[in-house]
Amino acid sequence: MEIETDYDAIIIGGGLAGLSLAILLAQEKRSILLIEKGAYPRHKVCGEYISLESWDFVERLGIPLSEMNLPKMDALTISSENGLELKSELDLGGFGISRFALEELLYKKAVELGGIVKTKTNYISYTKEADIFEVETTDGIFATKVLCGAFGKYAPKKFYKKNDEKHNWVGVKYHIRYSHPANEIVLHNFEGGYCGMSKIEDDKSCLCYIVQQKMLSKSGNDIVRMENEILRRNPNLETIFSEAEFLFDKPQVISNVTFNVKKPTHDGVFYLGDSAGTIAPLSGNGMSNAFRSASLLSQSLRLFFNQEVALDAALANYRKDWDKAFSGRIKLGRILQHFFCKKNLNAASIRLLKYAGPIHKFIIRKTHGEPF
Repeated sequence: MEIETDYDAIIIGGGLAGLSLAILLAQEKRSILLIEKGAYPRHKVCGEYISLESWDFVERLGIPLSEMNLPKMDALTISSENGLELKSELDLGGFGISRFALEELLYKKAVELGGIVKTKTNYISYTKEADIFEVETTDGIFATKVLCGAFGKYAPKKFYKKNDEKHNWVGVKYHIRYSHPANEIVLHNFEGGYCGMSKIEDDKSCLCYIVQQKMLSKSGNDIVRMENEILRRNPNLETIFSEAEFLFDKPQVISNVTFNVKKPTHDGVFYLGDSAGTIAPLSGNGMSNAFRSASLLSQSLRLFFNQEVALDAALANYRKDWDKAFSGRIKLGRILQHFFCKKNLNAASIRLLKYAGPIHKFIIRKTHGEPF
């Protein structure tokens, strides 16, 4: 198969991180190829809350958030399985927008700026000779010096992955219509998982939960049965599931989710978004993290493309910046997951935080980075 055009960068995966990086590089007139196996617009399992740290960044990408009348959140409610609640202000806060809407806007912007985005195209493998990557896809073979993995949680062939995770998770998402304060994001805990809800565009709400695979197995791998038997023990979730209008014919589901500590670089490849490391939702703010990783990587690549540093130095710079931005959140997320998902620790953890204001405010601050 003939090798086609040599690109400045090839990005595998067109989620928030991959699309954002494509836009940033295209804004600097770099030749970009993005390979995406799916098509836009699409729904993806995601909490669809973005902290305001990312607002200015997304607008710099060319997405007119200020014109979209999006809901903004400045309050948080967390509940335990027995209904005990903790309420807190969000100093920075966030806004809501669906992946369905946001990815479509980012995709159109990347193409508008001259980026080549090949949808419905499968990545097959890559080889590296000297300093050139040759990337094989179902639409041809393409060459680049800069290969970026933005494929999400599941690493395809030859990309770095870690296989020592003991506990797998399942993510489930609905869009619903349900009357609740537009300025509030809620997190309702239950045995083996937690469920978030917040407003998005068009007065809809995103209801998204993550649960340990073993809990689904206990319910015969039947999602509705698990929701009835486990989630609805939390009286807040009982009310939501009883009263909300569910807008999907069936839920969006992702399985075999892990929270591995991965690597932002490996064997000369740059990784961003969930490909570099999946951060537990309790401290995740995953959409903002995807944006931030693209921003950090673009800065390292700018130095390389401007011939100010070699590729090895760009890799080292990005690795250092990524660790500084995200390693603390990964550690915090693992700690919080342990306490909030254990049946005998869940209510006690919330009770402790309820009466220890400085602690829970510190944790909230750690989940929201500085604007960038």
